[in-house]
Amino acid sequence: MKVLKLMLGMALVALVLTQCKKEILVDDVSDSAMKKADKTPTGTYTVTVENVSVPYDYFEAGSEFGVSGGDETPPAHPGETIIIQFHAGVKHKLSFASMYGASNDMFYAPGDGGLSLFTAGVPLEGDITGMIGLWDAGTEVNGLGSPGTPESKPVELVPSAENNIQVLLAYDGSSMFTLTIHVLPGSATPLSPVAWVVHSDGQKPLFTEGALDYGNGLEALAEMGDAGPLGEYLKMHSGYVSPVAPVLWVLHEKKDHPIFMHGATDYGMGLELLAETGNPGDLYNSLIAAGYETGVQAIPDGGAAPGPIFPGQKFVFTFEGHVGQSLSIASMLGASNDEFFSTGDEGIKLSNGVAEKDITHFFEIYDAGTEVNEYPGAGYHQGGPEGPDEMGNVRVLDDEFMWPDASKVIKVTIKKN
Repeated sequence: MKVLKLMLGMALVALVLTQCKKEILVDDVSDSAMKKADKTPTGTYTVTVENVSVPYDYFEAGSEFGVSGGDETPPAHPGETIIIQFHAGVKHKLSFASMYGASNDMFYAPGDGGLSLFTAGVPLEGDITGMIGLWDAGTEVNGLGSPGTPESKPVELVPSAENNIQVLLAYDGSSMFTLTIHVLPGSATPLSPVAWVVHSDGQKPLFTEGALDYGNGLEALAEMGDAGPLGEYLKMHSGYVSPVAPVLWVLHEKKDHPIFMHGATDYGMGLELLAETGNPGDLYNSLIAAGYETGVQAIPDGGAAPGPIFPGQKFVFTFEGHVGQSLSIASMLGASNDEFFSTGDEGIKLSNGVAEKDITHFFEIYDAGTEVNEYPGAGYHQGGPEGPDEMGNVRVLDDEFMWPDASKVIKVTIKKN
């Protein structure tokens, strides 16, 4: 994602230490802002922002039992086809497996590291049959005279000159691919349902060549053609995971809307940069120039360098404020186009209680309206070049995609010290 790509470390340090003046584009914000800081702070507050996302291993997974071109029931016989659609981003790979039906424990699959789906931003398409191999799971003795005899050998590639399948891959746009597996009319074997997974580079989710079966369901697929156990295991360990970018905070009066106004276009003070790249530097400098008390927490708790927080990590920051002042916070949802967490345009009121309070329920995910949204976690422009301008309004996220609730990604607490 762009928050990582832009090397926030050096950029944030430079921007936070440089209080350069910016032209304020919204008169009501700049006029009222100069009236801040007339009161003496009455105490310090500590805010903790934690990334509570489930640390899924993989991005998307499942099993496909559908068959077309025949009686539409598995397995797929000669002349029939299995079709799988999935989402993937520029850094994702695809692994899948299907039993070679006329065997004890053999299966078709790419290499253990999967298929690279993009090269220099160009999607992999066309006939990819040559990238698919025949593998021996090493879980059952081969041969007609020994059906059902267990063994414990490493997964190995099986030399084969048979021409049983044709595998095609097409990019449908909007981060979606279609994988088509044809069982050729003259094939010597039917093909079982398919277990598949979209994952990151360096992962070997189905098997490791030269190592024993993981025990996650490949044996059932390779011996009986049952893709269910492996598909369910992969699906249970797959999902959307996003880092959370450095946090910008600002103190203000309730009537002010220093970061944005719900339903209005972006002020042009730096929210676009924050929401699209995770870099709060421009917005910080604009708020300083407008007279606000503001700050940025860019170093994860216990860390040494600026950067985003991943599942299990947190930002902790302390500031001085008055009871009755409002606190607004903004931080990019990393695996997105222009989405950010916020307390809303009016912020939340500081209280006098000393007990730590969970304020997560005040947060929602907002759309800055500056870049067209793409499939969560797999959009081409989320980890690459600048995307198409949206020319929209700042609003609570409301597109057609399945984004998580804010509370599934962050937990935010505050305590008056």
